Amino acid sequence: MLRIFKHSRHEGSRLARELPLGIQRAFLKVARPVELGARENLFHAGDAGDGCYFLRSGVVKVAVISRDGQERLLAVLGPGALIGELALVDNEPRSATIAALKPCRLLHLSNAAFFRLADANPLVYRQALKLLAQRLRGTNDTVVAHGSVTVSGRVARAFCSLAQGLGDEQRDGRIVLVHKITQNDIAAMAGVARENASRAINDLLREGVLGRTGSFYIIERPAELLDMAEI
Repeated sequence: MLRIFKHSRHEGSRLARELPLGIQRAFLKVARPVELGARENLFHAGDAGDGCYFLRSGVVKVAVISRDGQERLLAVLGPGALIGELALVDNEPRSATIAALKPCRLLHLSNAAFFRLADANPLVYRQALKLLAQRLRGTNDTVVAHGSVTVSGRVARAFCSLAQGLGDEQRDGRIVLVHKITQNDIAAMAGVARENASRAINDLLREGVLGRTGSFYIIERPAELLDMAEI
């Protein structure tokens, strides 16, 4: 069941694999390996953007600091994710902070290395456009969801997103989110007030769609959660 949550994720990884093998090897030659320990930051919001990162292993969180000084979780990304790719295009500062939830291994591709490779292999530009189009479609889906999906549906979408990076599928099909997630995190990801997120989470717990074990949430009925998350 967990693979259903993951089927549409990491377009950056899939699109990279569509490049000819020779170009993939060229990417590996110019990319710089990076390792992060748990809770170590890759970069902060406002830092200069120099290229993108490919997450080979581990899990990272994407977060911003709100006006009240609280951290707001935007997403959790697992192996295969492409991070900070917009910096390849606009050279603008980073828009969010990326921190490791688990030890991570990444590859960093600088702007200069990307353009040298792309100029020599124009197919790279076509694949980059496809990737950006996928990102735009994802943003459109989020906008549509915020305008047409119920609070419960938006909370369900947040839990589905968390399952992509943190999900640990059990033999009985249940999915444990192996990281402490707060109601503030869910509210931020769902784009709803914390009180509304709390009510929706309590409803899902009462209905048995979600469960708890210690500090961790469990997706007890993944198929039902996915149905709720549909736009």
